[in-house]
Amino acid sequence: MRKGKLISLALASAVAISGCTLQTTEETEPSETGEVLEEAQDISAIRAQDDFYGYINAQYLYDADITLADGNAGSFTDLQLMLDDQLEQIIHEIVDGNRDSYAPGSNEQLIYDAYYQLLDASTGGYFMNDEDIAYMNDVADQILGTQTIDEYLDVCGMLYSEWGVNPLFGGRIDTSLANSSAGSINIVPFTSPTGDSLELIINGGYYAQSIATRMKSLLIDFGMDEAGADERSLGDASLIMDIANGTDLELVKIISEDWGESMKLSLYRTNEELDELCPNVGSEGIMRTMGLTDNPADGVYLWEEGQLQTIDSLLIEENLEAWQDIALLSFINSFSSMLPEEYGGTELLFSNDRYALDTIMTQFQDQLGEEYAERYYDEETVEDVTAITHALVDEYIVIINECEWLSDEGKAAIINKLNNMEFYIGADEPHEVDPEDEHIIGHSAFDTLHNLNIRQYEKDMDKLINGIERNGFEGMPPQIVNACYLPDMNAINITLAIMNDPFYSSDNTYWQNLGGIGSVVGHEISHAFDNHGMLFDMNGNYNPEWMPQEDREAFDQMADLVSQYYSEQTVLDIHPVDGELTLGENLADISGLECVLRQASNNEQRQEIFESYARIWASVMPKNNALDYLYLDVHSPDRIRVNAVVPLFDSFYEIYGVEEGDGMYVAPEDRITRW
Repeated sequence: MRKGKLISLALASAVAISGCTLQTTEETEPSETGEVLEEAQDISAIRAQDDFYGYINAQYLYDADITLADGNAGSFTDLQLMLDDQLEQIIHEIVDGNRDSYAPGSNEQLIYDAYYQLLDASTGGYFMNDEDIAYMNDVADQILGTQTIDEYLDVCGMLYSEWGVNPLFGGRIDTSLANSSAGSINIVPFTSPTGDSLELIINGGYYAQSIATRMKSLLIDFGMDEAGADERSLGDASLIMDIANGTDLELVKIISEDWGESMKLSLYRTNEELDELCPNVGSEGIMRTMGLTDNPADGVYLWEEGQLQTIDSLLIEENLEAWQDIALLSFINSFSSMLPEEYGGTELLFSNDRYALDTIMTQFQDQLGEEYAERYYDEETVEDVTAITHALVDEYIVIINECEWLSDEGKAAIINKLNNMEFYIGADEPHEVDPEDEHIIGHSAFDTLHNLNIRQYEKDMDKLINGIERNGFEGMPPQIVNACYLPDMNAINITLAIMNDPFYSSDNTYWQNLGGIGSVVGHEISHAFDNHGMLFDMNGNYNPEWMPQEDREAFDQMADLVSQYYSEQTVLDIHPVDGELTLGENLADISGLECVLRQASNNEQRQEIFESYARIWASVMPKNNALDYLYLDVHSPDRIRVNAVVPLFDSFYEIYGVEEGDGMYVAPEDRITRW
């Protein structure tokens, strides 16, 4: 085990993926070194007044085992590793059991059959048997054998309905922005055959050429001679470049980097308007690429109108071969890990048991989540966290009523949204077993993946046709260490997994739990009113006008101060935090801690809150990861999440004797407030 020497180790630790969904910006070059910074220092000499994060977490950071989880360690990472061990034990318990005792379609039957299918496949190297290879070749023949664009649209519909692949318009089924109880068709920027729209647009020619190289290799695998494949792949690169040139780079960057801002760019276009935008294929052709004969709604949500028009203009017979190649590569990419060697497959780099476990934890999350909840659900813990949650909602109402920059109308709107917020805490009730689900496990691992894709398509179509049954537990399974605000539901999911130490423990005092799980819950509640959550109303509909204009302007002024404050924070002394990128999470951190601190009636209780709060953000990672995440993650580095937040509260100075000149000191006039 390699251990760091100092608490300046914490300087090297930028983030543990934690709290809410990780979102990324454009790619950056990794740092040159993966070494964790080390400096000789007596950890007992670290003062709370100079480095509160280091003061609280010194021993943890010194002892942290960074040989696990890609060199990362931290509260979230360590707890997820513990949960993964529990999940592996559950799987092994099931697969060591009696297959005949498991009801058809039950979680146990699916996990049992999937495990041995994956174990046998990875051991023997036959993820795809002769029947599967024949099927794959048949699909390839269908793609490469299309004679017209009209035929090609129907093949794309087959790929989407059976493999979740949309090689044309980037269409997908999602929640309607106008009605969160309805499904809608969203058309996002073309993702290219390998699924990276931003790389396609930014790197243009280089990326197009790399795709052409892969196209050439693939065409050769499917029987084309090298000269023919070489010539044809150049046409593929040319088409991809045409798409890139017809796309608004700045708009796609915004969509990729900031989902909140991207909402403001969404355009609702009726089917009639789509017909005008896309004279070659029209709305009917777009629907066919998704396996639909028509659109149950009267239109779609569209993000990049110019790119859509460009793609439509390129859907002509002379480009058919290039479109065929794009569809073929998209199809093959959807199961690339299962390919036999003659089609570019590679040998496994880890044990067959490991492969089976990892695949089940990814592909059968719902089934495994129910098994986890059956074994680890604790009613008393869920009741405690639920009580904390409702207490924080009540406190938020008091905070909002006291807020000086909100109008009376704005306060009423926020309180209405709070009172309409739903909470999904712990885990959902187990589903009713359907014996027909037994057949999800196909005759091979490849066939099972095919069945899972079809099942997902059927669920999406049901949402589109029959509407959405609101259930916040579907957003995240109970075995994931996380909590999340769901803006399209105005709901919060607090998973069963995160209700473990150091976030919550029945052995902790109420105030320690308040600084742990309480600050996480307070953080998530605040997301309903951050720069992204403010775009959605009390019912989860995209509706920026639900707040009065004067309050939105006042919010923007406050948010600018928060952004500026965080932009002055640095990692490794010279690397600044991006205050705009991290704004929403920073607002939530400040707000969450403010809310839980107001629950306390004396400084002894507040001290427990401060120290528990600092403890949950302990993390260590290699320098290259730390710097990469600094530019990728919408969360501030974990050290900043502590040291930039706690000095904003006067009680911190009283408890720890912080004075001017100390490292943690922030002048009173610079202590920004959220509310």
